[in-house]
Amino acid sequence: MTNVKRTRRKAARPEEIIDAALAEFAEVGYSAASMARIAARAGIARSTIYLYYADKEALISAAFEARLGEAFAAAGQGAALSSGPFREVFHEMLTLLYRRIVKSEALVLLKVLVAEGAQFPQLLARYHDTALKAAMTMLNSVLKQGLARGELRNDVMDYDMKLVMSPVMLAAIWHLTFQELDPIELERYIEGHVTFICDGILTR
Repeated sequence: MTNVKRTRRKAARPEEIIDAALAEFAEVGYSAASMARIAARAGIARSTIYLYYADKEALISAAFEARLGEAFAAAGQGAALSSGPFREVFHEMLTLLYRRIVKSEALVLLKVLVAEGAQFPQLLARYHDTALKAAMTMLNSVLKQGLARGELRNDVMDYDMKLVMSPVMLAAIWHLTFQELDPIELERYIEGHVTFICDGILTR
């Protein structure tokens, strides 16, 4: 039984370290964060953290993948299997994007990029190559599915998918800056996003 508990504990540790890292980044930023303090937050020895992540960059890269990339990839697969109408599938997909990027602890990752990305361009590239590419792939999958069913205009794939992602990123930046002054009502915002896009691309 003890060995089983230890195995389970060890399997959970990467997630616990990522949780601790996000808390550290939220408090002091990326450049000022230390692996020693992250280890302390995670309740492990300083030397132990390096068994999982070679350095701080490897740790934040793992956070990008775990909190965003994997979620979007899984959602894209789920959307591809959905038999619902395009608007319904699109709404579900956008809701996931907003929940993951805007309303979760992953917002800390975007905060790091906005504040410190110029100092760490490799982090910008990593976020783009994990989170944003996975989100774009998910969007493309849903649009191609709607197109194949005859629900969308024939030229829908000619448009830049950044037009679909832009409101999500704006909402995230808004939450980091103006949310307390002028809060976004997220459900209403999502519904507006869905309506604006669907009114432009659905067949009549």
